[in-house]
Amino acid sequence: MIQTHGQQIPADPAGPGPGEHQAERERRPRAWREYGTLLMAIVGLTLSLSTFLATALR
Repeated sequence: MIQTHGQQIPADPAGPGPGEHQAERERRPRAWREYGTLLMAIVGLTLSLSTFLATALR
């Protein structure tokens, strides 16, 4: 393999490449956004159910 002057090959091939940190950084907020949406849905359903039960039992 011929290496031109500006290229750098990482010494540890198992280590993260130059693009992997960016992909990992992009993947994490999407997962947190999905968990946040799920959490807000659970909180909203719990509040609406408790409000419904409070008015039904009054």
